[in-house]
Amino acid sequence: MTGSPLAMPIRVMHRWRQRMSGVELSILFAMTGLCLFLLKSAVWVSGALPLPLKLAFPIWQEVVWTVFHAGLALTTVVVVSLVLAGTARQFPRFRSILVPALSVARAVPGLGLTGLLLLLFPPLVVIVAATAFNMIWRVLTALLDAQDTLPAELEEVATGLRMTGWQHFWRLQVPVAIPLVTFRAVQAIPGLWFRLLCVEGLMTLLMRRDVGGCGAQALVALETHHLSWFLEAGVCAVLLIVIMDQCLIRPMTGWAQRYRLDGPQPQKKRTHSWMLQFWRETGLLNGVSVSLHTLISGVGNYRIGRTMRYVQPSSPKSLPVPGWLVPAASLLFLGVAVAQSHLAARLPYDVLESVLTLLHVCGALILCIMLWLPLALFFFDAGAGIFRVSRMIILAGSLFPAVLLYPAFGGLDVVPTAVLLFLGAHWLTGGTVLDAIQAIPAPFRQVARGLQLKGVLLWKRLILPAIAPDLCGGLLLAAVPIWDAVMVAEAFVPSDSGLGATLLADMLQGQIGAQIVILMLLTLLSMLLDRLVLQPLAVYAAQKYAIR
Repeated sequence: MTGSPLAMPIRVMHRWRQRMSGVELSILFAMTGLCLFLLKSAVWVSGALPLPLKLAFPIWQEVVWTVFHAGLALTTVVVVSLVLAGTARQFPRFRSILVPALSVARAVPGLGLTGLLLLLFPPLVVIVAATAFNMIWRVLTALLDAQDTLPAELEEVATGLRMTGWQHFWRLQVPVAIPLVTFRAVQAIPGLWFRLLCVEGLMTLLMRRDVGGCGAQALVALETHHLSWFLEAGVCAVLLIVIMDQCLIRPMTGWAQRYRLDGPQPQKKRTHSWMLQFWRETGLLNGVSVSLHTLISGVGNYRIGRTMRYVQPSSPKSLPVPGWLVPAASLLFLGVAVAQSHLAARLPYDVLESVLTLLHVCGALILCIMLWLPLALFFFDAGAGIFRVSRMIILAGSLFPAVLLYPAFGGLDVVPTAVLLFLGAHWLTGGTVLDAIQAIPAPFRQVARGLQLKGVLLWKRLILPAIAPDLCGGLLLAAVPIWDAVMVAEAFVPSDSGLGATLLADMLQGQIGAQIVILMLLTLLSMLLDRLVLQPLAVYAAQKYAIR
């Protein structure tokens, strides 16, 4: 019973179900086994030198390095997403492979790839790749979803104009996808900053030198116990995040409204940006925008590829192979690879560690529910001013990199890992709960007031059904950064252990094969929690309580 935009249509929920198959597990097991065979003898040896006792760069250069890394990461997201989406539009067979592979890639914690990437690439490439990894798949998924949701009328127009595959992608699919791509990108920005600061610090720890960036300065400050350096790095990182939000994220969100198929949102619901308003009202900058728009749109006029023909969708042909055969074969292949890499002896220990990590993640999600379910009752009768202030606080909290708080809480040794994970994740859930409360129809509110519903009865009869779909959607959003943060959070709590802490230890020791197995287990846990718990819960809540 919700009108919030986060409550996804039922057809999307059904399509999620269709993507749950043994193909994803087969891809995960087969790729893990292949990596073990290729890298079974690889060893990365970290430097024997101690960490530097002073910073290699002044604070302003550290800030410049972080801006440079963030800019490269965002550019990588745009380029890789467009290339893969365009290739998928031109070659349907590639798309049929890309879609299940995306389901696996979205579950891989990008921060955990640092040790493997460092084996093949220089530090700068590792920082950019690990930072952009998870955001690429979110943006790419939005681009692919736009192709599936194109109205039939637009498809007929494209067929009548004899558009090529390139023209169809650039002039039709990309503009339609811009609102959803922007929405997904905005959701992924906090995770991008978290990974950037963490990977800068992690690269400094692995390379035993200051690689540049606010995260690197924070790591050196923690190791050398210089509180002032750490505070400088934290303040500069927060200022950078605020500046990027005001100068890039909010203008991009406002600009994307013009591409909505149902027209721009009402004035009250639009995202207002002083930077976007200033840009549009300045003649020179507005002229630059028009010229850039003409240049970019002109790229789509080139007739590259064959003329696209509209084909009625048909069910894919399936081979007469039992559904369990391919996953079983890939699992057997993985078992052989683990045995060949001499990792079978430690596998039971890793499985036990995975149970602890799963408990940490589930504990963080339960804490999110325990916080925002009671707060929903408070916000039901809150005024517009309280809503506005609360939304600003939630937005600021979601942008703030929670990793900067880990040293303060982790040093207490009585704070469990689930609490550290909860610090950064609950803001995403809170934003969806506020959306759900605001979307409760006015007639329902009037009926509740007329019946004098209060307290537990009001919460049970109206508020809980109203926020259930959005709360489940918020848990899905919160679970994404949690899997990235688990490695850092477990490392800051000496009394706890888990796959994250084990992965960090193996990374520092250069154990490549062990890192591959732990990454596979983390990805498997993320997929199972998502497919077996969170997604079915979101589907059930959307079907039961959606307004029809």
